[in-house]
Amino acid sequence: MDEKNEKEKMNEEKEELLKERVFFYFAQLCRIPRQSGNEKAVSDFILNWALDQGLKAKQDAVNNVFIRKAASAGYEAAPPVMLQAHMDMVCEKNEGVNHDFTKDPIKWMIEGDLISTGGETTLGADNGIGVACAMAVLEDKTLAHPRLEVLFTVAEESDFTGAANFDTSWMESDRMINLDHASDKEILCGSCGGMDAVITLPIKPEKLKTGWKTCTVRIYGLKGGHSGEDIHRGRGNANLLLGRFLAAAEKRFAYGISAAGGGTCRLAIPREAKADISLGEADIKELQKLAEEQQEMFRNELQATSSSLCISVTEAPAAEFQVAPEKIINLILLAPDGICQMNEMLTGLVDTSDNMGELHMDSESFQLVFEIRSAKDSLKYFVYDKISRLAKLLGADCTTTLEYGSWQFRPQSKFRDKAIEVFKKTYGTEPAVLTLHAGLEVGYFFDARPSLDAIALGPDCWNFHSPSECVGISSVRRFYKYLCTLLAELY
Repeated sequence: MDEKNEKEKMNEEKEELLKERVFFYFAQLCRIPRQSGNEKAVSDFILNWALDQGLKAKQDAVNNVFIRKAASAGYEAAPPVMLQAHMDMVCEKNEGVNHDFTKDPIKWMIEGDLISTGGETTLGADNGIGVACAMAVLEDKTLAHPRLEVLFTVAEESDFTGAANFDTSWMESDRMINLDHASDKEILCGSCGGMDAVITLPIKPEKLKTGWKTCTVRIYGLKGGHSGEDIHRGRGNANLLLGRFLAAAEKRFAYGISAAGGGTCRLAIPREAKADISLGEADIKELQKLAEEQQEMFRNELQATSSSLCISVTEAPAAEFQVAPEKIINLILLAPDGICQMNEMLTGLVDTSDNMGELHMDSESFQLVFEIRSAKDSLKYFVYDKISRLAKLLGADCTTTLEYGSWQFRPQSKFRDKAIEVFKKTYGTEPAVLTLHAGLEVGYFFDARPSLDAIALGPDCWNFHSPSECVGISSVRRFYKYLCTLLAELY
């Protein structure tokens, strides 16, 4: 098939898929830039859409959108239920991809039974597919359901501004379905809490030594992923690997660090990291040799998850300054990263973890940004204390800018029991009922409404927070059928 016919076939497949309202609304969302902190356009779009549908809708000061839909006939006396999803998305792209997340639409494609971007950028199925499902429910006048309250929040992927600032007096529901889960085989009933940690190390720039050259060392090709749900998968952290490379280089030749950067979001496991290092011209061949050796070693360590990892060395413009590498290396290598503790009761569940998600450097400071997650507040604070004490030992500052609580599992839940019952009827199998090593907004609503009974659901999605993100088409169809069936059973 030639390129023209292939494009025509792809367009036909898209047109057919968009006849289904969930996919139609997801495609609409893909047209609107909605990076965390830049949700005004998508918020206005959903608000105006809801008003055009004849629904009661309002927008708050931080751009959350709250919508009410009346009960269908025969359900007027049933207590209401709330659907909740977030409008923002993590914006990650692979090196060399020309995409501006502030203005460009997400270019999605169909790959068999998957929707993806072909590995170029994040897709935004997290949580655009949840938003699309809720919009389809709101639009459909043939569905049976109790009174519905639907909340679309902002900034879930950054600092939970939406959930933290939502006026819970607006809601009447004591039953809630969060639509931010990524498996149609599971019913989620709890999630961990978390906080960030930011280490800032003051640096003292020095002049470049006479005759020294500058080279860029780049580590790339790692798989990355969600810093909570994928932290146990052994995919490697590019920032940590960069620290190891710099430590190995320190043993071979003298050099200074002139620039460094890695990761773009603390919530994602870094896929790429790089540093500009200045060194004697005679040592450049040794640097290139080291890159080959370290690449082979890292590939061997990560052969099951990141075997395509690469380390490149390229000439760079002469640096304006350099910094001695010792403190930077110590900070990267001694800071905790990855699994800190497994759950003592649930086999295979991570209890506490830490992700070295971002690495930054300018002429005044070197900075590391972490995401700490734990089902237990005491362990969350313990990990933060470890990071803070390390920072102090190395002459750095450590601060935190946000914290969110956990969603505690309810031993007894009539709502969960009903969801399980309907799941069995719909799928003919038993769902997995579990808690998740990731932060969800549900915890914020529990704090204000202790009577709330909640579950989290969603279709099969993979590789959140990375350009490999994708969502299953047939799974979306199965999940949406289940969601509508469940709502019809909530009388």
